[in-house]
Amino acid sequence: MSAETITLTGGIDVGNGYVKGVIRNTETGVFDEIDLPSAVVSTTRQNPKVPLPDATAAEVLGDDAAKAGDDFYNRLDCTMTTPLIAASDRRIFGRSSLHARGSKFTEFEVLGKHSKVDQELAKVLVLGVFAAKALRDHVRAAGTLPDRELRVRIRAGLALPISEFVARRHTYAAEFMGAAGTAAPVVHLVTIKNFSTPVSVRLEFVDVQVMAEGASAQFAITDKGEPLAQALLDDLRGRQGHLAEDVTAAHLVAVRNTIGVDVGEGTVNFPVFTDGRFNPEAAFTLEQGYGTALMNAMERMSESDSTLQFTSRKQLADFLQGEPSMLQKGRHERAAGFVTDEARYLVDEIVSAFGDVLSQAGATTEVVYVYGGGAGPVRELLHPALLQVAGDIPVLYLDSSYSRHLNREGMYIAARHVEIGSMAQNETTAEVAV
Repeated sequence: MSAETITLTGGIDVGNGYVKGVIRNTETGVFDEIDLPSAVVSTTRQNPKVPLPDATAAEVLGDDAAKAGDDFYNRLDCTMTTPLIAASDRRIFGRSSLHARGSKFTEFEVLGKHSKVDQELAKVLVLGVFAAKALRDHVRAAGTLPDRELRVRIRAGLALPISEFVARRHTYAAEFMGAAGTAAPVVHLVTIKNFSTPVSVRLEFVDVQVMAEGASAQFAITDKGEPLAQALLDDLRGRQGHLAEDVTAAHLVAVRNTIGVDVGEGTVNFPVFTDGRFNPEAAFTLEQGYGTALMNAMERMSESDSTLQFTSRKQLADFLQGEPSMLQKGRHERAAGFVTDEARYLVDEIVSAFGDVLSQAGATTEVVYVYGGGAGPVRELLHPALLQVAGDIPVLYLDSSYSRHLNREGMYIAARHVEIGSMAQNETTAEVAV
């Protein structure tokens, strides 16, 4: 029996804190939205102690499970054979990794100087979510696990911090696809171990678009058009009273000179667009982020409050994001206080860097957008500080309910454009969306 081939198009934002993605099956049109902590636990034990029965596949992988909060992407358990990864250890993904025992817990470094490109975790997460999507789509259609290898052809939009994009974008795309001119594509084999019968998924990347973090979010903002622009204007007028009343959403959509402040967990990116095009000469990456505040807060907690013990910044971030029970309320407030104290230092660094970028971009700047997964927790500190530096330039602060997903949406738009052939044939893979 021949192998089944599935074609996927996806934008995956592998942040230092969370993986946000959207992947579409090009045959069925079914979308999956992905949101999981950027973390895995590795173990040399090759199989789960208690794998799930094969008969539960439809229940575990179906849409009803996802709606109930049982998200398969956050419980993926797999091994990988690929030139991108040195060890073939079993890896447990997402929220399950925060509470699993294993040989090694891995999250991105936010205090070190290792490039995201050079950390295997980025590749592990990308390969894992595409393999999980392929298995979900097969089970949606067939109702059971496959009895043969799944083969997957992928068009992907990925992003790197601005500083890494400038230096490494071509290399990063080639790692997934293979160098231009090679006879055969790079093959990545993912074996999913959640069930009693392992499932093999063979991934082949046929196109990879690499964009600068933050810049990709600007494409999504433009794509959302006037409804988003109007919501931002309504919010801003309550904070920046001198904004002219005759400024409309249509004016905002038409701007071509912008600065973004993309607050992530390990970096803050400042993408600059000049006359509608990404301007890498003025753009900047601050090598700090919300995760820096979390790490520093954890260090202070360990020294002064023995009741606040967290094994990773991911665990702390998850704790702060959730609604505490009455029994947790005191600990929640104390932990939030430690993080807020450290966030003040981060805000000072962001505002200082923003002032430098604003000077470099020049007086043509029409609007500033603030977004990203780390923007929500520091809004009350950061927004007024940015308004003060920006003067009469509007600073539009996107709500965290959607701002943390903008990069993934922009990357999906780029991957989708290539899929439908709307981009010029002679544009290079890594630069097509810039």
